[in-house]
Amino acid sequence: MNTFKGTRHAVTALAVFAAITLVLLWLTGTFSGDRAEASGGQPQAAGHDGHDHPQAEREGHEGTEGRNEPAHGGDACCPADSAQATLANVDPGRIEKARCEHDLRQIDCDECRYELGVVKLQPAVSQALTRTAKVEQAEAVTTLQLTGEVQFDQTSMVDVLPVAPGKVVSVQVRLGQRVGQGDVLAVIRSSEFGEAKATYLEALAAAEIANREKEQQAEISAALEKMLAGLETDPAAGTASRNEPLGEWRAKLVGAAARLQQARAVAEREKALVDKRASSQAEYETAQREFQTAQAEFAALVEEIHLNLNLDRLKAQNAARLAEAKLSAAEQRLHLFGLDDAAIQAVPRMQDNGRFADLEIRSPQAGTVTAVNITQGRSVETTQCLFTIADLSNLWVWCNLYERHLGVLHAFMAEGRTPRATVRVPAFEDVFDGVVDLVGSTVDETTRTIKVRVQLKNDAGKLKPGMFASVDVELPTGGKVALVPRSAVLTDEGQTFAFQHWKEDLWLRRNVQVGRAQGDKVEVLAGLDPDAPVVAGGAFLLKSDVLRAKMGAGCAD
Repeated sequence: MNTFKGTRHAVTALAVFAAITLVLLWLTGTFSGDRAEASGGQPQAAGHDGHDHPQAEREGHEGTEGRNEPAHGGDACCPADSAQATLANVDPGRIEKARCEHDLRQIDCDECRYELGVVKLQPAVSQALTRTAKVEQAEAVTTLQLTGEVQFDQTSMVDVLPVAPGKVVSVQVRLGQRVGQGDVLAVIRSSEFGEAKATYLEALAAAEIANREKEQQAEISAALEKMLAGLETDPAAGTASRNEPLGEWRAKLVGAAARLQQARAVAEREKALVDKRASSQAEYETAQREFQTAQAEFAALVEEIHLNLNLDRLKAQNAARLAEAKLSAAEQRLHLFGLDDAAIQAVPRMQDNGRFADLEIRSPQAGTVTAVNITQGRSVETTQCLFTIADLSNLWVWCNLYERHLGVLHAFMAEGRTPRATVRVPAFEDVFDGVVDLVGSTVDETTRTIKVRVQLKNDAGKLKPGMFASVDVELPTGGKVALVPRSAVLTDEGQTFAFQHWKEDLWLRRNVQVGRAQGDKVEVLAGLDPDAPVVAGGAFLLKSDVLRAKMGAGCAD
């Protein structure tokens, strides 16, 4: 039973294939239903003895003008493929003059046209089932075909480590998530971070106190200078400065100034009395000595005050500088924990909110999270990598280059030129453009290959690190070459050919000699006319027509 079912399936498949073939031949206008009538109702023979007759041989039977001479006798036969290989690139003028045994121009005969490698394709069918392209003239290149692996751009990926040990409070990103620079990745509670904040608060308070003392000392110095200037001429100046901050120096200055003023008054009175002979010279001299003593004491006090003012001012300034230095050091330490100026200024308002020791781990760059190595509640150390962030918009492809190809690549890059590369991966049909920017310095002793790096953009995010890649490195050689799409070149029994437009709805099979492939195109060294359209898609329709002899078709006897 199984054998019967298998046989039935095979017969069904063959029937479907035959039906499809007949439909395609009918669409191209090359299948005629009256072949049987042309042969008197009998099956059409391929030739007198079952072989196809090439036009060159059939000319011997006809003998009319415009036909070729027989190659080797009237009944000699040869395979139709040989005729096509011979006539495919015959001058179109000769093909146009050839006539078939139906006394028609052979290119007009639906039954004999294929023997010349000519296909008639209706415009509607051509537009619906085929795609054409022109033969392009492009710069000749040497293409190095390499294999490689897509990898991260090591210059655009970063491992995120904590700056302080602690316990993970929350993880706020997932694997594969896109993040921006500065986004919070996780929060850890760290006693070391809390101590750094406390140190900052202490330094901030000390700096504020030192600055206030510095300002107060400046006010005292200014007031004393003002008071000293007034006391020398007006003893009442000490009373006028009572509302200004003078400290203990006020009482000393006022007392010394009063004694000086009293001694001056006594000396002046005694002098007046001596002049009137109302007092003795001895009393006058005593008063004069007391005045000089008071004057010396006042001068000494003023000098002491100036000295102490300078010293106190210097101490206040030094204390303020020291406090500012400690505050700056505390701020810098918080910067090392990742806090910016705004966050540091907010520290005094956070000391009572319950999150004083919570340290936010932020992303140092925009990119994709490619590794997550922490979970909530876990303790972490400063040597542990918590996340890996990578920018996938630019990737590397590391390729293997054989030693024999190094010379041409090295010579090209030695001229200061950058080789272009096209990258393909099995997952997509897209072609990704890149450039070769680095050739390795060593040869792998096992594989005898050299590493070559290709840089390429990945803005769409299709490429993934770890993908296998096929890479074509194109090295222009300076010449010109004809290019056609790879799909335009067909093969049959070792012969490569393409279908090129001739005129109107006629296409010619042209044997071609192909060279190197350049991406999705291939070099054509000979066989095609420049700038002429060729069939680049759906060429199987034309191929099935010109090779119909292999299916038993041919011209009638």
